[in-house]
Amino acid sequence: MISNGNEWQDLETTRITKRRIYGRLVYGIYDRHNSKERYQEWWTAMQYKLVPLASVLSEYEQEKYKDALRYEGRNEYFGVFQLTTNSPSTNALKWVVAIRGTELSKVEDLRNNFRIVFESLNLSQLTTILDVVVRRLVAQHGYQSVSVTGHSLGAAVGLLVCRRLALERCPVEGHFFNPPFAHMKSLVQRLIPRVLEPTSDSVCYGIARLKSVLLDGDTAFQRAKREFKTLAEARWYPYLYVNEYDVLCNKYLKHFEHGSADDDPEKYFSSFPHIIFWETESFHLFPFAYLNTIRRERHIIGRFTAHKLRIWLRSDVPGRFQQVELIQRP
Repeated sequence: MISNGNEWQDLETTRITKRRIYGRLVYGIYDRHNSKERYQEWWTAMQYKLVPLASVLSEYEQEKYKDALRYEGRNEYFGVFQLTTNSPSTNALKWVVAIRGTELSKVEDLRNNFRIVFESLNLSQLTTILDVVVRRLVAQHGYQSVSVTGHSLGAAVGLLVCRRLALERCPVEGHFFNPPFAHMKSLVQRLIPRVLEPTSDSVCYGIARLKSVLLDGDTAFQRAKREFKTLAEARWYPYLYVNEYDVLCNKYLKHFEHGSADDDPEKYFSSFPHIIFWETESFHLFPFAYLNTIRRERHIIGRFTAHKLRIWLRSDVPGRFQQVELIQRP
């Protein structure tokens, strides 16, 4: 019993250390984009160095994705970091891709947020170049040595790319701060009285299934079901850092803590996009996760600061991670 307790404590300590390290790497990307002084100290203090994208991608990839590379160069969304020490005490992986979130003054950031709402983030050049970079790192170093982390918009696109890889049985470790659960259907539900929410769910799901059956032989629904099963078989557990005060991400708590995929198809099938006749790629639907949650009763945090990354760097934020599963593990 003592041994098991120590092992659990060691695991929790490792996760808290990773939260601290990865949060600082993302902060560094924010400060680099905003040209803050000494922004490099965010990652050098964590014993990481920033690696140029040109040294990650092949010449062929650089030529093929040159437009997406220019896009990334203009917007500075993410950085590739390499650990500079062999000490296991760092508790972090050798390679980390850190992705910043939204800067409200940037038009392209607002455009990508619009894509989140309409579940079309897969159409962004950010997704294109991030996907290429993460795949190259995995091919070179193995998925066990690579981690992806991001905040807000960065969490959304990081989840999207990692979800794709998990569907290929390549479960890359991911740590995502304040990941938005803010697609159109969830936003509409916030405007509908709670008593009508079950009705809106049923209507959305019913219309989407009818459209799926009539126009594509129900392939969209069946594909979503197969993907959910594949993600479960891959044992992909992204780490989600969710603040209950944060209206942009707190729907994850209801999503994971109430009901199962066996009882609610909306856990794996996003119905709203299919109502308005376009195909999308969901980043927010997966069967398993580790939730690190800030609860209302534990911390007094204002709604205007609840979405801030800096909260997760505080030492008084709980370190307990809840393992949540929407279906039985295969």
